Amino acid sequence: MKERRKWAFIIDKDEFVRLSLNKILNKYGFQVEEIEDLSQLESRKKDVKGGVVLADVEVEVLEEWLPLLKKWNDRFILMSPLITDDLTLRLKKIGIYRIIKKPVDPRLLRKVIRMISFPDEVKAPLLVKKREGSLFSQKGGEGT
Repeated sequence: MKERRKWAFIIDKDEFVRLSLNKILNKYGFQVEEIEDLSQLESRKKDVKGGVVLADVEVEVLEEWLPLLKKWNDRFILMSPLITDDLTLRLKKIGIYRIIKKPVDPRLLRKVIRMISFPDEVKAPLLVKKREGSLFSQKGGEGT
């Protein structure tokens, strides 16, 4: 039986962040590709449906690609150095629910990835049995 490879697409201007994420995601069993912008995903629909997209982009950019993102919002993880309540509300309105504060904590990333279902695949390996805080623990006080 042919094993399907999970894809992870990274959009980030910072080379160090891309290298770090590449290493982490490879460890979790992903085939990683660094892309310049969301337009490059249009021709990779099948890979995105079975994978994940991690991006550090402006909300305005997300709004431009809303039709595409609505198809994959369950596979999209936004990374941002500053996560405010206003930003969180705005992102939820456009359908982005997975938000991680930068710098990305590998344990939190693993936890978020494990919440995504992958067809014909095992979820990201649970390397540590210790329970971590809530998904929004890095946001500074969000309780819901």
